[in-house]
Amino acid sequence: MPTNELNELVQQKSSLVKEADGFAFRDLNKNGKLDIYEDPRQPIEARVDDLLSQMTLEEKAGTLFINGAVVNPDGSLEPDPNTQGFGRAAKTQMLEQWMHHFNLWQIPGPEVVARWYNNLQTFAETTRLGIPVAIASDPRNHFSNTIFSMTANGFSQWCETPGFGALDDPELVRQFAEIAREEYLAVGMRVALHPQIDLATEPRWPRISGTFGEDAEVSARLVRAYIEGFQGADLGPNSVACMTKHFPG
Repeated sequence: MPTNELNELVQQKSSLVKEADGFAFRDLNKNGKLDIYEDPRQPIEARVDDLLSQMTLEEKAGTLFINGAVVNPDGSLEPDPNTQGFGRAAKTQMLEQWMHHFNLWQIPGPEVVARWYNNLQTFAETTRLGIPVAIASDPRNHFSNTIFSMTANGFSQWCETPGFGALDDPELVRQFAEIAREEYLAVGMRVALHPQIDLATEPRWPRISGTFGEDAEVSARLVRAYIEGFQGADLGPNSVACMTKHFPG
């Protein structure tokens, strides 16, 4: 399915839309009024402070973690013992552990993930405060599933990052990241658990396949282009946030 059609899938209507003084908003906590955290016109800091003031300790703790979630082949949310992958059903984790951040590894395909994402956000609206869900992904635009990278499976397929390091072409890396960003956004993924900026200087380390090689200058050039492609000049509605890792030094 083309990216533009997938984008339509993840643009759904909310059942919580209300109006206050001519302004439409989502009544996420179902109290019949416009709270600060529900008002996109307010500064982000004020919205965060207001939401935190309404959260229980358990709900706050749940936001500190990101767990693996599995996607049913039909995009449904109920636990299915036949669904393959790492993690548990996201709905179960939301009910039992107040989770709102999930990482996806194996997936049935982009269209299924988009439908699952819609179902999950609809369910998130039914929770006490209606906190939306954030979906993250390890690399999934390559040709192997080494450690925590997934094969493309419906996403565009590119060389591994050591290959980009060998090419040493920042513009190509930026082009890759921009294309991957569009694919992530089309299925609801807003966080990239990459790139790796570690240097491949320890041959016994099993994550060399996720680096840009052993040259620090090459790695720095390519990582900058990578992040700019995923995030843009500034983080915004069309960005995918990069979690640059792992603690180099």
